[in-house]
Amino acid sequence: MHDAFKVYTVIEKLPHKIESIFAQGDKLYVGTFYGTLLVYSVREPLGQDEAISVTLVETLKTFSKKAIEQIDVLSIIGVLVTLSDGYVNLHDLETFALRTQLGKTRGANLFSVISEIEIQDGFAPQVITRLAVAVRRKIVVFSWQDSEFMDTKEFSIPDRVRTMEWVGTHNLCMGFDNEYALMDCRTSVLTPLFSPSPQTNQGALGSTLESTLNTLNSFSSLATGGLMGFGSKPGKPLITRLPNDEILLGKEHSSISVGVDGMPRRKTGIEWSGTPEELGYSHPYAVAILSRHVEIRNIETRALVQSAEMPHARLLTQGKLLYIASTNEVWRLKPNTFPQQIEELVQKEEYQEAISLINQIDPVLLDETVDTLGRIKDLYAHHLFRTHHYEEALSLFLDLDVPAVEVIALYPAVISGHLPPKEIEAVSSPQSTDTEKTTETSAKHTPPIIMSTKELEEAVGCLIRFLADKRQKLQKSIQMLQQSNESFSYNRRDQEDEVQEKLHTLEIVDTALLKSYMMTNERLVGSLLRVSNHCNLEETESLLLKHKKYKELVDFYRGKGQHRKALELLKSVHTVPGDMRGVLPTVNYLQRLGADHLDLILEFGTWILESEPEVAMKIFIDDEPEVDTLPRYKVIPYLQKQSLDLCIMYLEHVIHELGDQTSDFHNKLITSYLAQIQRDSSVAGKEGALERTRAKLLQFLDESKFYKAELILSRLPVDGCYEERAILLSRIGQHDQALNIYVHKLKNFQAAEEYCIKYYDSNDPSRNVFLMLLKVYLKPPNREKPMLEPALDILTRHGTRIDPAAVLELLPASTRIDQLFKFFEKSIRESNKTKHMDMVVKNLLKAERLQTQEQLTFYRSRRVKITEDRMCPKCNKRIGNSVFAVFPDGVVVHYSCKETMAAIGHWRTG
Repeated sequence: MHDAFKVYTVIEKLPHKIESIFAQGDKLYVGTFYGTLLVYSVREPLGQDEAISVTLVETLKTFSKKAIEQIDVLSIIGVLVTLSDGYVNLHDLETFALRTQLGKTRGANLFSVISEIEIQDGFAPQVITRLAVAVRRKIVVFSWQDSEFMDTKEFSIPDRVRTMEWVGTHNLCMGFDNEYALMDCRTSVLTPLFSPSPQTNQGALGSTLESTLNTLNSFSSLATGGLMGFGSKPGKPLITRLPNDEILLGKEHSSISVGVDGMPRRKTGIEWSGTPEELGYSHPYAVAILSRHVEIRNIETRALVQSAEMPHARLLTQGKLLYIASTNEVWRLKPNTFPQQIEELVQKEEYQEAISLINQIDPVLLDETVDTLGRIKDLYAHHLFRTHHYEEALSLFLDLDVPAVEVIALYPAVISGHLPPKEIEAVSSPQSTDTEKTTETSAKHTPPIIMSTKELEEAVGCLIRFLADKRQKLQKSIQMLQQSNESFSYNRRDQEDEVQEKLHTLEIVDTALLKSYMMTNERLVGSLLRVSNHCNLEETESLLLKHKKYKELVDFYRGKGQHRKALELLKSVHTVPGDMRGVLPTVNYLQRLGADHLDLILEFGTWILESEPEVAMKIFIDDEPEVDTLPRYKVIPYLQKQSLDLCIMYLEHVIHELGDQTSDFHNKLITSYLAQIQRDSSVAGKEGALERTRAKLLQFLDESKFYKAELILSRLPVDGCYEERAILLSRIGQHDQALNIYVHKLKNFQAAEEYCIKYYDSNDPSRNVFLMLLKVYLKPPNREKPMLEPALDILTRHGTRIDPAAVLELLPASTRIDQLFKFFEKSIRESNKTKHMDMVVKNLLKAERLQTQEQLTFYRSRRVKITEDRMCPKCNKRIGNSVFAVFPDGVVVHYSCKETMAAIGHWRTG
């Protein structure tokens, strides 16, 4: 509760019985039981401590013969409206002389007045004034447009009206003994608002709209906590006009607001402490006169704002000029300024009431230089937090966009311990010596509240949602600033400072979010640290080590670029039971480092190569993009220092899997094979490995085209590796030496023959490998005996590929003719075959020549006549003396039009 109004006794111990009161401007009109009209002049106080001054300026004892039951003013017409002796009278507002007595109002018991501006299409705004008078079982409505009388309408009603109020300029809300109804004065349609009790006949009101009534009845039940419903026990009906075409209806202890459509406008109604005798409204408060006191409630929150003792109060006015009267006393309720009310509510920590009050009043009534609503909502949020309403508090902090540091500082050190002292001082210290600022600061920044474990978990859960939203907004803001910084340079320095400030805030937010996850749901820690984050390095490192979250810490190090720390941690915990045990986590980490961190890869790969070399080789040969980009010319010597076998494994992967054609790598693989052969040949039991290595070497020498044979030849042993030497000799064109090795060193005649088949080139007779092989057989070195038999086998199988004259020169004189029969037979047949083939080709070429000559003669015989009228079908211009082209079908076009014509079907020019 707070003091919304100051109560002044303006008239006391009046010798007349007061029957009615009305206030307008600086005038207060009091009607008495004996027909006397008292007119008072009211002077508003200039200062806070001054009282309201009320002076009686006129006493009209003969104003009326009977009691003045009701008073109102039609200011646009300049008349005072009164109800007395069953008539409605119009008096001059200045002289109070009777202008007219409305004859149709005989038997009237009350009236209601409204004046509003109406805007019609095509017409200037007009002031419409209507006076509704309740006369027994009818309503008489008098209308004025501006100051001119318009018309009078009469409407029949089913019962005597006990109270009524206008809802807009066309709808009249009436209260009967048992029910309320809305009447549209344009259509005369009467719509009941609330259903009467089942025993009561509705009479002329007609059938009710069942769905609407049920909704309203149930709503009323909710509004009053189920204590009563409208249309139940008969009671005095009460109607009060509210802004925006809304009315407040009263029944027993409750009041509910209804719109012009008859539907409730607010979710809940007002529950009074007793049965109101009169209802009033002074923005934004509903006022009710109860049996022993006056209650003032917030129309929005329904909360009790103020209670005042006013003995025997029975009458009240509406609006800002709020007067309440008993039979012989009048009180004025003057509203305190809204800033005063708001500040009082803040001091009493009634923030919801303060917020509701601000939302209902015009902003011009507040200090425009201060965000009053935002300030109070901020205080309310802190109050909610202190009273352990964490979800509501954090939601409000989020709506207000309160700095994250301020919210985090409300939590115990387990969450806010990473805040820098300067940040806490900046949040906690008042920036001004002003009393209001100091009060606000003390209200917001009390010492951290003591929370139980359950309360802390609840508070941290709410904080997580707050921080996640703040984090997203900060990231988006930083991204926009960075993009703007790239586009504009005139304020780059300021933008960079702002980006740094936001990054610092983001670091605080992410660190607090990490701590919150550690407290409530450790499974979410990994998802935060694996993505881009700004958690504080020292705080995060200490926290994760304390909880033995090694995997998450490794992910965090990777994100921060602290690869050495991550690798040292992986090495130190590889023997500790858990997810990080063994060398595989380190291997996976090293695989993703890439060429930029080769030094770290080679440094920390050593201990893995020494302990588990096969697993460690995944660092260099796995199917990962970062692995493929490692500089091979640095990896090879590193692996060679570790192990020849590992070096060979890497070279095989690079050459065979990745298809590297670098000559140095091919040479290195061959020399490594040779070194491996030399090593294994001196070790017993390595025969199988030696054989496999030689097989791989021979295959690689035969298939690879990128090694340097001359270089490799110098590395071969003099008394070994004859087959390898033969392959190398073939690469440099030394076929005779290679064949000499196959025949005399290896004694492998079949291999020699296969060699000749492989390297035979019919287009190069000067380097006939079969002839070379024949010389090796028949002209052996060191005067050895010729090998006639294998030579004759070669001649028998491949004699057609050797010149017979050269063969006869090489054969020993002792060779028998019958041994050469098959050779001569094949040679002669091959010679004849070649001769016949050449004759066929000759004749075909001759025939082609004749056809070509015939075709040439045909085209030379063609003629085209160009006349002056000959037109180009493409451009429709004369050919004249221009260069032209002729198509095979005889079409003649300009030479420049030839390509276009060809594109549309004339493919060949003549």
